[in-house]
Amino acid sequence: MKKILFTILFMSFFYGQSLTIPSGVKIEMSGEVEMEFIDVEGEGGASNEDNFLKKIETRSPHTRIDKAVLDFKMFYSEDISYRISFNFNDGEGFADKHYLLYDRDDTRIEIGKNRPAVALKRITEGYPLIGTAYWKGREYHVDYERSLSNFKFGSTIALKRPLGYDDAVEDKSFRMLVYDDAEKVDGQTIEYGVRGSMDLGNFNIMGWYYAGKLIDDEDWKKRLHYDFDYYATIEPDNVLSENANIDHYWFGVRAEYSIFNTLLRGEYIQSEDGFLPRSGYYVQASRKINNKRLKNPLTLLVRYGELWIDRGGEIFSPLLKDPHTWDRNLLTLAAIYNITDYAKIKFEYYVLGEETGDTIDDADAQNRIYQPSVDDNQMLIQLELNF
Repeated sequence: MKKILFTILFMSFFYGQSLTIPSGVKIEMSGEVEMEFIDVEGEGGASNEDNFLKKIETRSPHTRIDKAVLDFKMFYSEDISYRISFNFNDGEGFADKHYLLYDRDDTRIEIGKNRPAVALKRITEGYPLIGTAYWKGREYHVDYERSLSNFKFGSTIALKRPLGYDDAVEDKSFRMLVYDDAEKVDGQTIEYGVRGSMDLGNFNIMGWYYAGKLIDDEDWKKRLHYDFDYYATIEPDNVLSENANIDHYWFGVRAEYSIFNTLLRGEYIQSEDGFLPRSGYYVQASRKINNKRLKNPLTLLVRYGELWIDRGGEIFSPLLKDPHTWDRNLLTLAAIYNITDYAKIKFEYYVLGEETGDTIDDADAQNRIYQPSVDDNQMLIQLELNF
């Protein structure tokens, strides 16, 4: 992998950002490196964690290269191109996204691995909770989209993404249930999706619905039965595959309104996997500030969101020992400044809240500190360099 990376970097320095090979195919190259400073609330060290059942992985301030990305676009004609993105971190390098794209007039067709078409290109490093849970993960799909005046309609056939776990933001201590990146898995199923959006000048609204079947047995057995203690109260752990509830769907709606350099956005998503219901939302306001004392624009953002497991239900109660059962909320405060057209610095602060299901009686019986939530607010400073 190091040899491949060196070859790619060598080509980028000697050929620039665009080259045409003898076959006539034009190749465009771009990239990005993210360097981060992260600090989690509280004092680090084992002495500050001894009396807690659920412990923070690393409270002490630390730095890292979050990722280095190399993107290639190969143009076979004005309408047909192939896009591939290589992602490198401290441990490995891999093809993160890759797809064939047909884009002509009002028709767009995408075939390959990418985020779901309803995913947003975020401006902050942190995702909304429901973004991480539902549309952050990559999928293999065939996606079709058609534009008609101020309307857009789309449909997708995809390999269903497996249920997995991911971090709420930067700290990796308390992971939550998500639709994970697609991977080779036995029992793979298909997911179908439709969507539509309407643009009314400063106002835009979008809705979508995806449905399919849970992966056998990666989803319904390994995740739902093995990882959720209360699942057996609805469906016995020894249920046969042909009798298990493997229904799966998720749907959502998103609205945006732009006024006076300010973008207001709200989004709601609801899902059910087998018998497990989840739902959540966020609201967000961002404003781009142009000031004579600043050479380039400064973007300020505030976002608040929640993610629930079985909201209002009485079956899937949160358990302290299992972070994926917790209800969560997240307040994000961010300032993003473009140092140049190809470099920006991001200051982000995450205020996290969790409902862990802990009780005073359990804490006293186990001779530990009562943890109805965890102290895991986080600060991120990131330098993002592009070429």
